[in-house]
Amino acid sequence: MKSAPALSLENGMAIATAAQHHAREKGLAGMTVVVLDMDGAIRVALREDPQGTFGMDFALAKARTALGFLNSSLAISKIFSDPIPVSGLTVASDGKFLPIAGGVVVNDAQGRRIGAAAVAGGPPQMDHDIISAAVESAGLTVQA
Repeated sequence: MKSAPALSLENGMAIATAAQHHAREKGLAGMTVVVLDMDGAIRVALREDPQGTFGMDFALAKARTALGFLNSSLAISKIFSDPIPVSGLTVASDGKFLPIAGGVVVNDAQGRRIGAAAVAGGPPQMDHDIISAAVESAGLTVQA
């Protein structure tokens, strides 16, 4: 049986390090970044010192939302704008659904899905821009 492409620890660390760099470039004082493999397992999680209590929860939920829908959490936020289905999905997923920009699906250089990544700490569009730039800085691509 042929195994699926994997998101390596090296890939995850490269994304996290690049996210820190891009966050600082944008003047973001503290952020959290989470990188998941295709099974939804955490490969890397990094919370900077000034980041608040919920940073890890938010970044993880954004990454799981992107992975679960195979689309960016920015795109999902535009689809799920009505609070009633959002509340239902959030409860049904035990809080793992967060349709706020900042989570993306990560593809390898051949365009194969290998995981998801997310940033929390800034305004949603800034989080999306940071994680997208970080994935690309790591030599990977963001699924369009």
